[in-house]
Amino acid sequence: MRVAFVGDSLIVGVGDPCYLGWVGRLCAAASTAGLALTMYNLGVRSETSRHVKNRAGRELPPRLLPRDEARVVLSFGVNDAKVENGRRKVELAESVDNLFACATYVSKLCPLLVVGPPPVLDDAHCARVEEISDAFARACDDMGVAYLEMYRALGHDATYRNSLVAGGDGYHPEAAGYAAMATRVEAWDAWRAWFRC
Repeated sequence: MRVAFVGDSLIVGVGDPCYLGWVGRLCAAASTAGLALTMYNLGVRSETSRHVKNRAGRELPPRLLPRDEARVVLSFGVNDAKVENGRRKVELAESVDNLFACATYVSKLCPLLVVGPPPVLDDAHCARVEEISDAFARACDDMGVAYLEMYRALGHDATYRNSLVAGGDGYHPEAAGYAAMATRVEAWDAWRAWFRC
């Protein structure tokens, strides 16, 4: 099975001294369980949903052949919620439209899942991430796409919160935080269902 993970620096695993992030840990756990995966990490630091939407059509097709073995996980949103020069980098309505465009495109190629944005330490930014997470959950429900909520689950996870502090910038966790993310995805019924097909 080929799985492409598309998103931002949290897909890349920025801040993890082991350079695995949650994606590397998730795929390593799948391998340990005897599942053969080819993993493509298509995360780019500082990217918003607008960037992801604009590059998905170029980057995904060559990595998803043969199609019957292909899967995609989308995960972004924290950068959309950043404020620069008094404005969000991407307004909420556009964030939702970009998710819809990405999910619509990917669903024509192969099955997909959406992993929501996790919390950050800055309270004002965190409130905007929560708003995006809730809007993404509604959009995915409308599209019939499985969505894994990360914001509240990790916001109440002491390991994750402490990991954001240890990571240094308040946005990217260190290893323990990424491990908490991977554990949550690994336990997700929608993720597990891919391997029962």
